[in-house]
Amino acid sequence: MVGARLTRDNERVHSLVNAPTIGYDLARLPTGAAVATVLLETLAAAPAEAEFADLSAFDPAAADDPRRAAAWLEVSALTPTRKVDEALSAAKQVLDDAAATMRLRAHDLEPVAAGLVGAYFGGLPDLLRLVRDDILTGAPVHILALACDALAAAYGGRNLPDDVRHLLGGPWIAASRTLPAIPADLGPFAVHVRSVLDKLPVLTVPQALVMAEAAASVEVDWSRRMHDAAWAAYLSGRLRAAATAQFQAVRGLRAAGVTPEQAARGVWNAVSGCLQGVVLHDMLDEVTYGVLVGPWETAMGILS
Repeated sequence: MVGARLTRDNERVHSLVNAPTIGYDLARLPTGAAVATVLLETLAAAPAEAEFADLSAFDPAAADDPRRAAAWLEVSALTPTRKVDEALSAAKQVLDDAAATMRLRAHDLEPVAAGLVGAYFGGLPDLLRLVRDDILTGAPVHILALACDALAAAYGGRNLPDDVRHLLGGPWIAASRTLPAIPADLGPFAVHVRSVLDKLPVLTVPQALVMAEAAASVEVDWSRRMHDAAWAAYLSGRLRAAATAQFQAVRGLRAAGVTPEQAARGVWNAVSGCLQGVVLHDMLDEVTYGVLVGPWETAMGILS
């Protein structure tokens, strides 16, 4: 599991600075790859803050469709995701009970582990704020509306009626074909980042197991090193490039068939850390870079 949030307590978890944490959620979410696709498209639409691609294909009239209100009622009825804080509280209760009775059996921990794998740092409202406040800041109102519609449709997936998904997602899907191909911007070391991303869809089960084991061996130090890399992305102006790599990784792992359990037990940490290290390798000290790319290199070989 991701070692720690990459924010201070008074900051939002779902921000571009924390793209690895968002990716961790999406890598375990059943509809995570679809959500990641919409996020990548919004990043292609806004390659820099308050700087936009050609958005003329996005029809303002689609955002004024009166049927959207009823569709969003369906979205609001979706079952909220279980938050990590809730799962940790449940785990603490099990351990407290065990301490009180001096008994703790292996099967007592099975629901605790399952609860942690299925718990998330954020939900749909957090993702919507990410798009509105971080990615599409300053975008025309109808662009924000259509992007949020598409994000909700992707997030809900088959839990939404087909007509609702088509109404909310259709206009964005049609217009987004005119955007730059995704992933649009991977930063100044795009060739090296792509070489990692290209290996994800063909990741094998033995490779994933090695990654998970190697990630566990650096888990104590991993979170702090990722925190340093996240702020390096901020300071270097590569937040969008780093986030693009993280969201594309979600799609690659889904294509490889990596399960939520595998992602939670170290595969995501290995992949996410490697991508942060590659995107920002000129901004990181050797130790931080080594901790971040080490699990990947253990399974896949030395990066070129």
